[in-house]
Amino acid sequence: MKLKETYDLENIGNRAEQMVHEAIEELVEEGAVLCTCQECVLDLVAWTLNHVTPQYYTSLLAPLHPDPARERKLRVEVDLAIASGLKRLKAHPHHEQFLQRTL
Repeated sequence: MKLKETYDLENIGNRAEQMVHEAIEELVEEGAVLCTCQECVLDLVAWTLNHVTPQYYTSLLAPLHPDPARERKLRVEVDLAIASGLKRLKAHPHHEQFLQRTL
């Protein structure tokens, strides 16, 4: 049995992933990310997602009113992971365009 063929996995979400996307989107719009090429931004997203605790839910069980304390804790975790990811990206750039922007 193939899980994807039997069940609608689109009903599963990850609040941490949503928060990471929103936070990095804000940084890109503000110009706070040194390089906005796809490779660098996706590296930052992947790094951040690998360093935050996932918060999975099903669409039927997603809280209509999320716990504010849990949301604050997750936001701090996301912010710290993004800061760490930005430092790592700066220390290990992937291409010349990024290197020129950091000089």
